Amino acid sequence: MADIVIFYELPERELNNANLLKAEFEKRGYSVDILGYYNYRELIFPRKYKPKLLIGQAGYNNNDIERYTVRFKPKIDKILNLRYEQVIAKRILDSKAHYPKEYMKKASHVCWSEKIKQDMMAEGIDEKNLPVTGDIKTDFSNHRFDSFFKTKDQLASEFNLDSSKEWILFISSFTFNEKDSKRLMSMNHNLDDGKYMQKWNVESKAIVMEWFEKFLKTHPEKEFIYRPHPVEFNVLDEDSTISILDEKYPNFHYINKYAIQEWIRPCDYLNTVISTSIIDVYLLEKQCNILRPVELNPDFDNPLLVGAKTVSTYDEFEKLNTDKNTDEFPVSREMIGQYYDFGDKLAYERICDYAEKMINDDSFKHDFYPNPSRFHRLKFIIKRSLDVPKLIPAVIKSAIKNKSSTSKTKDNRSIYEKNAKKIREIVNQSS
Repeated sequence: MADIVIFYELPERELNNANLLKAEFEKRGYSVDILGYYNYRELIFPRKYKPKLLIGQAGYNNNDIERYTVRFKPKIDKILNLRYEQVIAKRILDSKAHYPKEYMKKASHVCWSEKIKQDMMAEGIDEKNLPVTGDIKTDFSNHRFDSFFKTKDQLASEFNLDSSKEWILFISSFTFNEKDSKRLMSMNHNLDDGKYMQKWNVESKAIVMEWFEKFLKTHPEKEFIYRPHPVEFNVLDEDSTISILDEKYPNFHYINKYAIQEWIRPCDYLNTVISTSIIDVYLLEKQCNILRPVELNPDFDNPLLVGAKTVSTYDEFEKLNTDKNTDEFPVSREMIGQYYDFGDKLAYERICDYAEKMINDDSFKHDFYPNPSRFHRLKFIIKRSLDVPKLIPAVIKSAIKNKSSTSKTKDNRSIYEKNAKKIREIVNQSS
């Protein structure tokens, strides 16, 4: 049994956050379970207990509610949505695809800022259900968590990097660089928009990779780290340009292990294209270069980066990754304040404060079952099983390319268990 159940989707992005919330809840006397969003073991063996609160990593409609609630025999009546994606391109916001709909509107939804709260209220969400807490991911860029991260020497030893050299980090966000138009449409909610982003990604990546190779040839004294986005699956196998650099240049390192904050801290020069991780660079008081060899329509851009200073030529890129940039941060403090609220408490504490309020107040109870049926779990299993034939080729392909996947899974599990212990120690030491 658990008082609170927390779901996560992408371990690299979310599991540390889930463990952070768990540690704080346990400190306050609650029991907590953490479940994987894509782990459907509970469909066969549904949980018999009813948590006082279910916390999801995202939620848009009844389908998401069903994914959460079908794993429990009792009816779930309190849901808090963490909404891990809140800094959204104008084009997607205008499509309304990103806002909660149907019964999901009854849930409570974390807001990173007052502006985001107002946007949600404009879509018909009750103000009472919209706590402004800040973004929990940014908590790990607070100095309270300095001891959580590895030192430069520790990372150098683990990944065969030279700690005496300067490190350059590229935070990739090339998530639309693929050929599947249907998936592009599902990701961007409009086929034409998806094709535009695909074209921009392909063209931008081609030029950026040319810059990287030119830089690697002329600057062997630098260690260059390519950090893929969590959804860039098997990119080292599927992208020949990256695999060529990985094989050709000993100072090029493709590393997908650990959360992005782990790599921002020790690196001397930081680069991205469109990533929201630029907020972590800002909080850690470092400089960041926004690489834009191809112009991007502002309506499709990360809104934080609209109007920001960007890098459009190789000469600029080389200079900014060899000479320390003393210019102002490319994103203004005012723009950051529109999307990120930083209060007296960290976000995880504010989220837990609100969650306790939900647990102790029955007015947060709602009926999240639009089509109640004794067979709803069976219907869900049948519906999900129809997707299996589509998934089999991808699973086989992944298994062939990752023969050591079992050992990797065990290794990752060990890492997150150690992380959970460190997080718990830090939380328990804080006042």
